[in-house]
Amino acid sequence: MTARRVLIIDDDREYCMELVETLKGENCRAEYECDAWRGEQLIKSGGYDTVLLDHKMSEMTGTEMLKRLKNCGVKSRIFIVSGRPSVEEEIRKENLFDMVSGIIMKPLDLNEFLRRVMD
Repeated sequence: MTARRVLIIDDDREYCMELVETLKGENCRAEYECDAWRGEQLIKSGGYDTVLLDHKMSEMTGTEMLKRLKNCGVKSRIFIVSGRPSVEEEIRKENLFDMVSGIIMKPLDLNEFLRRVMD
């Protein structure tokens, strides 16, 4: 079985490194990008099964990135990661919910996180 390829886009490098190590322990090929613009290009490259997209980044929000990706034919499952309960309503209001496989709330419940990502 091929290892699942996961991309984490978050401007918190330490957080990303922790998630990468956790996912590698689950037989994933996990990578991260702390720059939202480069992360967007990696998503467009199409090489990832799953993308974990932080909602609040310094360059742009996850909602802004979803808008930019809307008509790009992205095949990856995208999970928005956020500590804000209002993020779901914002994504729904912007008519972007069809692009999102789910919302993962911070702080992460590790078991729930792995269940959702590995499904």
